[in-house]
Amino acid sequence: MATAARCPYHVERNLKRDDDGDITEPILNGPGDPIPQPPEHWIGGNTSDVDPSFFVSSVWSLAATYGPIFRLRLWNRSLLVVSSRELVDEVCDEKRFEKIPTGNLTTLRKLLGSGLFTAFTDEHEWYLAHRILMPAMGPVAVRRMFDQMVDCVSQMILKWDRLGPDHVISGPDDFSRLTFEVIGLTAMNHRFNCFYAEEMPKFCVAMADALIEAGKMANRMALENTLRVFSHRKFHEDVKYMKGVADHIIADRKANPRPDLQDLLNTMLYGKDPVSGEQMTDELIQNELITFLIAGHETTSGTMNFMLLNMLQNPHVLRKCQQEVDEVVGDSVLSLEHLPKLTYVWATLRETLRYLGPIGGFQRHSKRDTVLGGRYKIHPNEVILINLRGLHHNTASYGPDANVFRPERFLNGGWESLPPNAWKPFGTGARGCPGRAIAEQEMIIAWALMLQRFNFELADPSYKLKIKATLTMKPDNFNFKARHRPGKDRMVGLPGGSKVAPAASRTRRRKDSAVLVPESADLKPLALYYGGNTGTCKAYAEDMQTVAPNFGFDVPNGVCSLDEAVENLPTDKPVLIFAASYEGQPADNAKMFVAWLEGLAKTGNSDALTGVNFAIFGAGNSSWSSTFHRIPKLVEELMVKLGAKQILPPGLVDVSEDVLGPYEGWKDDLFPVMRELSGATAEVKMEALTVDVVQPEAPQKLAGQDMKAGLVLVNKEIAPCGPGPLKKHMEVLLPPGTTYSGGDYLVVLPFNPRSNIRRVMNRFGLHADDLLEVSGTNKEFLRGYDHSHITALELIGARVELATPASQRQVAMLAEKVPSNEKLKALAQDETTYREVVLEKRMSVLDLLDDFADCKLSLAEYVAMLQPLTARQYSISSSPLAYAPVMNPGVFGGSNRVDQADDSNTSLTCSITYDVLVDAPALSGHGRMFNGVASSYLSNLPAGSLLRCTVRPTNAKFHLPHDPKTPVIMIASGTGIAPMRAFIQERAAIAGARGASALGPAVLYYGCRDFERDFLYHDELVAWEAKGVVKVQAAFSKVAPPGVKTGHIDQVIWEQREEVKKLFVAGAKILVCGSARRLGQSIHDVCIRIWREAHPEATPEQGEAWLLQQKEDRYQSDVFG
Repeated sequence: MATAARCPYHVERNLKRDDDGDITEPILNGPGDPIPQPPEHWIGGNTSDVDPSFFVSSVWSLAATYGPIFRLRLWNRSLLVVSSRELVDEVCDEKRFEKIPTGNLTTLRKLLGSGLFTAFTDEHEWYLAHRILMPAMGPVAVRRMFDQMVDCVSQMILKWDRLGPDHVISGPDDFSRLTFEVIGLTAMNHRFNCFYAEEMPKFCVAMADALIEAGKMANRMALENTLRVFSHRKFHEDVKYMKGVADHIIADRKANPRPDLQDLLNTMLYGKDPVSGEQMTDELIQNELITFLIAGHETTSGTMNFMLLNMLQNPHVLRKCQQEVDEVVGDSVLSLEHLPKLTYVWATLRETLRYLGPIGGFQRHSKRDTVLGGRYKIHPNEVILINLRGLHHNTASYGPDANVFRPERFLNGGWESLPPNAWKPFGTGARGCPGRAIAEQEMIIAWALMLQRFNFELADPSYKLKIKATLTMKPDNFNFKARHRPGKDRMVGLPGGSKVAPAASRTRRRKDSAVLVPESADLKPLALYYGGNTGTCKAYAEDMQTVAPNFGFDVPNGVCSLDEAVENLPTDKPVLIFAASYEGQPADNAKMFVAWLEGLAKTGNSDALTGVNFAIFGAGNSSWSSTFHRIPKLVEELMVKLGAKQILPPGLVDVSEDVLGPYEGWKDDLFPVMRELSGATAEVKMEALTVDVVQPEAPQKLAGQDMKAGLVLVNKEIAPCGPGPLKKHMEVLLPPGTTYSGGDYLVVLPFNPRSNIRRVMNRFGLHADDLLEVSGTNKEFLRGYDHSHITALELIGARVELATPASQRQVAMLAEKVPSNEKLKALAQDETTYREVVLEKRMSVLDLLDDFADCKLSLAEYVAMLQPLTARQYSISSSPLAYAPVMNPGVFGGSNRVDQADDSNTSLTCSITYDVLVDAPALSGHGRMFNGVASSYLSNLPAGSLLRCTVRPTNAKFHLPHDPKTPVIMIASGTGIAPMRAFIQERAAIAGARGASALGPAVLYYGCRDFERDFLYHDELVAWEAKGVVKVQAAFSKVAPPGVKTGHIDQVIWEQREEVKKLFVAGAKILVCGSARRLGQSIHDVCIRIWREAHPEATPEQGEAWLLQQKEDRYQSDVFG
């Protein structure tokens, strides 16, 4: 026998092994090491440290702080959480550990009795059912279920086909319907007909309610459960209903025997224990039927949801899965023989279960007093919870990218070479999931049929994962669309049925449009697609849709996201694309499109897009110079490579400068070319946007999909206005259910400064309560709710940007309104003058209207010039480990707030650090004062204010190393200290839980102007340094402490380069945050300088290449303009 894998914590002399090297029983001399534990509270021990509505999320957070093993005292029971592969490997030893139902499993015994899921291992019923049922759920038996599974999946996909490409599909609902239907048909030949009713089956509703209540009951005191009379009554009503359904199915089969069926119900009714010859009782059959219906559909449904979400968030994975289905199955009818050949789909399923599956963990008990890890004494009365997230994200098992979704890790021997017990989504040993083979075959069949005929896209491209937890987990409010792949019959891949017209011949229904298109047959069709997160590209597309009829074009399908163009680019009309680049990556609603083009390019098919005529306009920010316009240029390159023809050279805009000028010039060049290409003969008309002022009504509240209300807890000054701007620290209680990590962004939707709003109101004679009726445009940000009126205050204050520099075209429009003004004409006609006076001084249209008061610009003309108000993002300066979650926050306005409708009752606190310019003159002059849109708004929010906000993840690699022992070099200046404070705070929490010895070395190089005025978080840094959490090296550019010379960070790093090299050689990760032009460039230069000192023969180009290589992983920056 091979020697068992040994835990690195083991001390050899403390282990007993048999002749084959297997552990028989460890012994430990002495008391053993203390097991880490959060401080206990007087009442309830650690009960207040966990969220009873989402227990496992608390386990994840605590594991990040307390490490691979820790203890929780929950009222009168002890819970041990283990997360490392080595400890889990021991706990999975069937000779030493077993499953004993506790917690909510004990509560569920009222429903499931001694079924396979909730039985005690020593119960006679478990042995009886286990021996009878396991052969009926083995690989051979499961193959017989193939046709029934295809039947159920077919119902779902045909339903999606009938509802069309714009129908929003609820993943949690439809995948639950599918898996419930499958288990009903395969296990008991019973059809629930889930896809033929609007509402979910009553059994599913009762089951969900019972599971939620069981979880709550397990975390309450017995007295509280007794007092909750109505909850208790509802739980028992749900249990009674489910038992009634099971009894009806059993009675029906007994009354109408089906000896020809080889399903699980027949096996339970007529099967005999091969050991004792016994048969299962009706009560036990009832328990097992309900067990199958619950456990057999909840986990599979959750996995299906997570897998689709992961594929949509990683479009290259979805494309690879679809390509594999095309290669293996093609348009043929799916068969059993196809399934094992779908190796990449299998790898994606396994990676889904590893990355985040429907089960957070499973429980074990030691059979006797024992020792775990050679260090920790364990007693049989303690529950051991295997933290699957900790196990499955272990870098020792899965490499440094364990936190990345990458199915390729399970290919080319990766699956076979996993360490023992490194992948355990189905539990372990004899008590592992008995229906694993059923679930896996069902899911592979579903994905093969779904990918064969559909392209998928998120209904809301900005969707962020929020988990709904009952007994299992699944994405909450996860909605998507299924678009039939062009050229695929509806019955493709399905046995039988008549074929219908190819999907390519079907057209999308026309989207709602605010533009009245003339009833003229002369209008030529035009397709508009956009890919953007902030609204700028969508605004370009909507403007194009608005003006298209004036030039003889109609947009029959409206403005569509780029992801809607996957396998669907038209060849019968010109295609206009508006695409943005975000740190070199596509927008959320363009990821699928870009991945599709890249996949086509790899095939080498240069005719894939032949017949497509297109033009592209790209947006980017020059602050990210290395990735500026990367995505629009990539799309252009790939489309041309694949055979598409360009109508016009691409247009490009730098959104940090003139947002409209380049677009307007490109648009002027575009329409004459398109009219000639399309043969448009309709007369060119110049329809103007119109705005009418009507009598006021009650103003409507602003609504946003991913912006919810957070609560300002603290908003204080941490550095006075002196050599630089005022610096402030804000703490925000996030919307319930919102999570974050150190390094992420808090995204804030601001409100324009009151002074600027008043200037607009005065200019156009408006009152804040006036209602504006906006028409003649498709720009959604200008419309009222349900396309009704909008108040002047809401439009001017909360919908549009007032301070964007005027474009040269806009200056020209103003000049036309004042023909005699030579200065305006010069600004409009001379590029150099325009740049010096308008762009460099940041003069907005509003500034020009103030300076040229005789300009007769109408309100409609002014509104037409404005861009949508965009959200601003700030680096989060805190770690979630530093704040206790707030349970049941009653501070958001309760159920009256629509935007706070949320099942979660836990809120996290985060902080941001930001600059505010006070009494600073505007660059535009004339005595005007500068008011930053977001900073002014934030600065004026007192504690207790509601703030529209959300969290946006940063670059996936801009985080602390997964292993806290890895050295870290942090470099920041000014408010760039924000993410560094979050990282240091996280290290301090880990040190507080495990001791400073759990940390590797870390150094912070921090630059500021004046050591007395703007050394941010000085006292905290000093305290953390004293505890060994971080070493702080500061540079002061203006005023330094006595005896310290002034200088910049790069100079300090150069002087201490030996220490930097030592840390880097030891594997240090470098994290940089600050100004791109100053800090980013200077640190870039000094790193290359240090490297070239050690490599004197290297050229500057080789130095650049070396640093570029480091930036792939070990050198990560978050810099801003």
